[in-house]
Amino acid sequence: MDSSQKLTNTDVKKLNKNRIFRLIYNSDKISRQEIADRLGLSLPTVNQNLKMLMEDGLIEYVGNFTSTGGRRAQAITISNNARKAISVNIKADYINVDVVGLKGQIIYSMDVKAHFSKSSAYIEKLTDAVRHAADYVGADADDILGVGITVPGILDDEKQILISAPPLKAKNYDFTRLISAIDYPVVVMNDARAEAYADHWFNGKPEDEKIYIMLGEGVGGAYINASAIRNGVHNRGGEFGHMVIHPGGKQCLCGKKGCFEAYVSEKVLSSELDMTLDNFFELAAQGNKNNSNVLDEYMDNLALGINNIYTMMDCDIVLGGTVAPYLKQYDNSIKERLVNDYSFDTDADYLRISDGGGRKSGLGAALSFVARFIDGVE
Repeated sequence: MDSSQKLTNTDVKKLNKNRIFRLIYNSDKISRQEIADRLGLSLPTVNQNLKMLMEDGLIEYVGNFTSTGGRRAQAITISNNARKAISVNIKADYINVDVVGLKGQIIYSMDVKAHFSKSSAYIEKLTDAVRHAADYVGADADDILGVGITVPGILDDEKQILISAPPLKAKNYDFTRLISAIDYPVVVMNDARAEAYADHWFNGKPEDEKIYIMLGEGVGGAYINASAIRNGVHNRGGEFGHMVIHPGGKQCLCGKKGCFEAYVSEKVLSSELDMTLDNFFELAAQGNKNNSNVLDEYMDNLALGINNIYTMMDCDIVLGGTVAPYLKQYDNSIKERLVNDYSFDTDADYLRISDGGGRKSGLGAALSFVARFIDGVE
């Protein structure tokens, strides 16, 4: 609406309903009196809107607060099952499907073995998994807000083409046929951006400005400013993994040499050593000399890349991905490297290591549908 136009009574009612819904959403539990006090609304207005939100199935009453001397106030919260979104994470050898509720809580999870390909059989297997997940939670068509698909590669969002995805050994894959086979609205998102969005959703604040670095099979990232992800002119914003840190160095999956990814991806600590991450860090903790040396070199290279990014962006940095949970015990060691190598005075408190690696980290694309729904409540 034009800011010069006066709000009509209908506009005000819609705005109040959305404000009340958002306040409940951002509160674990809240009473109607607190809603009225915090939003400056009368109790009759609050009660009228709560009745509408209840009729829409969006809120529920979950007991009462402890009495402070009078009648115990009812506790109001969002109904997680009111609406749902489906998250589809495409991996090289399997498909991960999660159903997420309105509060961001996972309702159902499943993994399907499937080697990524451009075949009709692969599309059928993925769409069958989506239908099964929706049927399993008993969702009506109107309950599903959309399907968020994440892929480890660079996308052309406008043409819905996966330009390049080394982990999938795929180039120029057209998603339009897959999208048309799914019964719900679909968004396709780079996996690092999806993880960044999910981390911001669960841990961030609306005004945050930060860099997210995903340490997984590949290395990617995202720049988030005021809850928005910067895509870049060619949709390659945040591809930190292909920043060269050692010219002429190790071969990267992208075909170039010396990329950040070649030195700090999960493979450096697992498949290249023919062991799992669990095995690697267990041996390192036990003092195994080879593993300790590899880990020291890994953290040196990680600090080098982080310093480069921090020097350019001067904002908070979050490490996520499958490697991140293992690095939490080395938080001080990484920060010492950052302080020693950085040109300006700092205590490296700009760095946070996410719990990452869990199912929630891949929900970003699906959560984008939840965000749109919240914006549209009126």
